[in-house]
Amino acid sequence: MCKKSIARICLQLSILVELGTCIGCKPQSAAAPKSPAPAKVEMVPHESDLATITLTKEAETRLGIVTVAAELRRVQQHRTFGGEVIVPSGRSIMVSAPVSGIVSQSGSTKLMAPGSRVKAGDAVLELAPILSPERDVPTPAEQVQMAGAKATLVAAQVTALGDVQRGRAETTATKITLDRAKKLLVDRAGSQRAVDDAQALANVASTVLTAAEDRYAQLSKLIASLDGTSRGELGTELTLKAPVDGVIRSLNISTGQQVVAGAALFEVLDTSTVWVRVPVFVDLLNSIQPNAYGKIVSLDGKKVSGGTTRIEAEPEQAMPIDAPPTADAASSSADLYFEIPNTSYHFRPGQRVGVKLPMNSEIEATIVPAASVLYDIHGGTWVYTLKEPQRFVRKRVMVLWFDGSQAVLQKGPSGGTMVVSDGAAELFGTEFGPGK
Repeated sequence: MCKKSIARICLQLSILVELGTCIGCKPQSAAAPKSPAPAKVEMVPHESDLATITLTKEAETRLGIVTVAAELRRVQQHRTFGGEVIVPSGRSIMVSAPVSGIVSQSGSTKLMAPGSRVKAGDAVLELAPILSPERDVPTPAEQVQMAGAKATLVAAQVTALGDVQRGRAETTATKITLDRAKKLLVDRAGSQRAVDDAQALANVASTVLTAAEDRYAQLSKLIASLDGTSRGELGTELTLKAPVDGVIRSLNISTGQQVVAGAALFEVLDTSTVWVRVPVFVDLLNSIQPNAYGKIVSLDGKKVSGGTTRIEAEPEQAMPIDAPPTADAASSSADLYFEIPNTSYHFRPGQRVGVKLPMNSEIEATIVPAASVLYDIHGGTWVYTLKEPQRFVRKRVMVLWFDGSQAVLQKGPSGGTMVVSDGAAELFGTEFGPGK
């Protein structure tokens, strides 16, 4: 076979193969369009640049993103100093025994433990006085006087006893008369006037009997006191009460203990208002505004309320007061004193707190909402700024202090820059993923 015939056969076979392939193949359907991702994080190749987050309009609405303009203005400087809570002068009251005696509990309740809160007038304990030996043995003149007084009291007691017996008889008679008048009224044989008169006589007899019984009881107690047989009934035990509202700081006795006159029994602290002593380095005294109110904060400068670690909208106001001048030569510091309310008893004597005081100088700083500031795992502070619609850039800032709902920045975005106020934490989670 010639070469031309072989070439023609090969060409025909290749055509048949291509036709068969086309016949067996099926047309491919067009791919369905993909919906855009709600968020896209673009990492710029340079390490010094930060991440840029791009959101869709729906994602921005769903996250509740709100932006405000950063404000550049002059603000008064503040500085946080360490302070110590102390009890004001005259608010610590020590109760002493007025006479020698034996301590007993007040009523059926046990002695209050240190730390118990009391109101002014609350009974804390009772003290049974112990008479001295010379008081137990009266002199002859005193014995004569006591005998005469006893004879007079006995005569009066006999008279009072007769009044009691007569009163009981009259009460019984008037009751019988009243019952008879009521029965006649029911039987329509008597009048309402007779019932009223009988009721009045019964009331008078009852009142006279009560007075006679009280007089007889008092005379019996006086006679018993002369005999020395009813000391407890006369109420000779002294009830010692809390002088002010406060907390029992110390209790120096126990039930059944014998104490001498003047012995310290218990101490009550009135901590409804406390002082804060703030030692300040002497060279800084002139830098602090005189007679300016301070704010009670935690030692790290964050706001607290009532001495707890709970962050609040507004810290406690500390009012400057005039107190005895004190200083410490070893630390070259002088003390400033402030007064704060403590009705909830959150502040305790000896507790360390921070006091933020205004300084005389002013600085120019950037002001952003406190909710805009975020913290990373290393303690760095950041905010998100709006680069363009739906595009946000995270930038590092340096916070000087927080003032209420605002943060004063030493370093941050320039004035007028749009900063994320609501939804900053959501953007942080979008960038780095949810926390584990």
